[in-house]
Amino acid sequence: MLAPPGTIRIAMLNADTPVPNVVAKRGSYGNIFHDLLVAATSRVAPHMTIESEDFDVVRGEYPRTPSDFDTILVTGSASSSYDDNEWIKRLDSYLLDVYQNYPQVRLFGSCFGHQIICQSILREHGAFVAKNPQGWEIGVHEIRVTSAYRKACYDQPSLRLQFIHSDNVNIASTEALPSSWTIMGSTDKCAVQGVYEPGRVLTYQGHFEFDRFINSETLKVFGSQWDAELLQIALDNVDREDESEAAADMVVRFIMEGRQAVQGNGGLMTPPV
Repeated sequence: MLAPPGTIRIAMLNADTPVPNVVAKRGSYGNIFHDLLVAATSRVAPHMTIESEDFDVVRGEYPRTPSDFDTILVTGSASSSYDDNEWIKRLDSYLLDVYQNYPQVRLFGSCFGHQIICQSILREHGAFVAKNPQGWEIGVHEIRVTSAYRKACYDQPSLRLQFIHSDNVNIASTEALPSSWTIMGSTDKCAVQGVYEPGRVLTYQGHFEFDRFINSETLKVFGSQWDAELLQIALDNVDREDESEAAADMVVRFIMEGRQAVQGNGGLMTPPV
């Protein structure tokens, strides 16, 4: 099913359900992403329309064919990409199939989505996901944006996003990646904060879809058994300013690469193919 001209169709692959207080107010992760990307499109490409459809991959729901969509988006999850679960193994295989056989379809992933996309597509280049020996990365942190990503996508030295994760993508070096791929940035606790391949793949370890409310409510559930003082420190880290709009704008520009002119910081720009 082809989208009408001027419409971008996104398959939201929900890899988890938000915690109860978040579901009650914001709906699924797919709903949350949809609203943020619609708002970003109004800033970046106001002539375009975003349509999306939710799929619960934990329950085995997938698009009839990837070619029905312009972009496949994989959400976060409390699960790990290396867990021995059939739904995770199926998702891993599905993403590799989309990448290899549907070159017109873009892939975006956040947190768990970032991790499983890297695991699936970059496995043969030595990428793997594992627990971070430094522990959790929680709250708002500043990502040091790599020079390569700044040149390609985001001409700023840093980007502040919300985090709540204890798994990391591990890549031996930038030389281990295919030449078309770029690491987005790093923090002190996480060397691979995202990856980018023009027109094909973009991922974030951080959550542009999480605001203070979403991350605080998520943390209260994840950290319910933590020491009260440590939990409060983590909640204080959540209660900081982030740059989620800039991150959402980058996702829209990625989705639009090579298709239409989009609004850049200095006016109208045509993204590279």
